[in-house]
Amino acid sequence: MATRNRQWRLKRHPDPGEMMNRDLVAWGEGHIEEVPRGGILVRTHCLATSPAQFGYMKPGPGLFEKIHIGDVIRARGIGQVMESRTPDFSVGDIVTGSLGWQDYTCLHPESAGQSIKTVQKEPHAISPLHVTLGTLGVDGYTAYCELINVAKPKKGDTLLVTAAAGGIGSLVGQVGRILGCCVIGIAGTDEKCAWICDDLGFDAAINYKTEDIDVRLAQLAPQGIDVFFDNVGGEIMNTALAHIALHARVIICGWISTDYKEGPIPGPSNYTHLLLKRASMIGTIVWDHIEDWPDASRHLRQWVKDGVLIPTEDITEGLENAPDALASLFTGGNRGNKIIRVAPDPEGLGIL
Repeated sequence: MATRNRQWRLKRHPDPGEMMNRDLVAWGEGHIEEVPRGGILVRTHCLATSPAQFGYMKPGPGLFEKIHIGDVIRARGIGQVMESRTPDFSVGDIVTGSLGWQDYTCLHPESAGQSIKTVQKEPHAISPLHVTLGTLGVDGYTAYCELINVAKPKKGDTLLVTAAAGGIGSLVGQVGRILGCCVIGIAGTDEKCAWICDDLGFDAAINYKTEDIDVRLAQLAPQGIDVFFDNVGGEIMNTALAHIALHARVIICGWISTDYKEGPIPGPSNYTHLLLKRASMIGTIVWDHIEDWPDASRHLRQWVKDGVLIPTEDITEGLENAPDALASLFTGGNRGNKIIRVAPDPEGLGIL
């Protein structure tokens, strides 16, 4: 068993308006905890990134439990059980769930420390593990459950996706394409726009930095947008609302464009179109749909196997680079699911 446990811990809370950076976290080595009765020790292989992780670091209210000064940075990850003191898990099991920015995480049976209740077995895990964590994990479940179960797109619908080259957006657009929608994506570079169209099968893309979104939506969706899957909020969301179709469904998944802004965020002035078009707008998070995850998993795996769903993982090598990987989500530096590879995949896994 290894004796080193490299870790990133929260050094200080971000100042108002401060972006994610290395000065917020401290790099060092900690001890590997003794596994308590009913607990397990997990070796981390890959870690996912999410804008929510930066939210954990901020003081004040939020959707999820905050990280305190000195805590190991929390993240969803995938790893292998190295030691088990519970019949529910065996050594060698592959698990996903709440791990930390560290090599080894001890999961406790009760709430003290990190809870074993936050992880689950992955009996069908495949190599590379980053696909199980990303496309076949929470981002994939988000795309599937929130689009299919909430927006209920129909064949021929026009689907607009913001942050379309991001982890969730790149999968939402593909699921929409599989369902027969005409898919329009909004991204921040010409390269990303080309990627989502040429590689992922989007029908059209808009570069929000160089194109007039209002003009382009009028050209691309003259009959209006039937389903609007929004990950960014702000002015882009407001502009898109002016182009929704009759009985449109607007899904609020995130608001990354205003995440660093302090104080009240102005609401969309084009909200009146929800009434004019008898449309609906709903906020939803993937944890609302846990009962649908097995169904999502079956469909996503089959689509990947059939080659119609392209995995979109963007790999950062090394735990030491975790802060930069997270920061890239807010600067447009990522493409697809930003995953941090902490250790090579274990031997003996099935191959994608």
